[in-house]
Amino acid sequence: MYDSILNNWLEIDQPCPLCDITPRTALGICEPCTGDLPYQQLGCTVCALPGVKGVCQACQRAKPSFSCIHAGFTYRFPLPQLLHRIKSGGDPEPLHWLAKLLARQLRNRLPPELPLIPVPMHPIDQLIRGFNQSELLARHLARALHRPAPIHLIEKRVRTPHQAQLNRAQRKLNLHQSFSLNATPPERLILVDDVVTTGTTVSRISDMLLRCGAREIYVCTLCRTPD
Repeated sequence: MYDSILNNWLEIDQPCPLCDITPRTALGICEPCTGDLPYQQLGCTVCALPGVKGVCQACQRAKPSFSCIHAGFTYRFPLPQLLHRIKSGGDPEPLHWLAKLLARQLRNRLPPELPLIPVPMHPIDQLIRGFNQSELLARHLARALHRPAPIHLIEKRVRTPHQAQLNRAQRKLNLHQSFSLNATPPERLILVDDVVTTGTTVSRISDMLLRCGAREIYVCTLCRTPD
């Protein structure tokens, strides 16, 4: 009884973390702010590139190694500001309610019963930040969808410059042979990343997973950037 009341106070009887005015709902933010978020309404059916109906030209030219990307939001206000707060500000709190909203968006789209596998960070970068945002997102998402805890299958063995600092060509070279596996992958799985920009990271990892025995890879991401 006490725990229920405490959780209700922590989750609901507090101001919305976005507008700081209206009380938040059980989803983590208030109803007006929930409705104003940039939900992914239209995107490439393969890579989720926003604003594309059907399959984008890039995916038509060369089909990615993953089956498709499921994105909850487009990378527009307030997502860039929130992710900057998470990554640069060292504050993972928004991931808790963002994962709830993501689960609500993708609940009926993600293939059932497949394990969630987060995209890793290099251990030094994770130590500096204090957490891996993709891992936390996968953990919250698993809890919201009532799925098993994420599997830590992939390791990043080479410390590379952050992808956000590089152009498309540099991103491809930057991640060459950066990842490794610590076990045989399941045949079907869901790769979880916080943001997909060019898709280079999830493509590199998917290539490796397919070479090592996986057959079908889906990607789940909080948000997808426009072209």
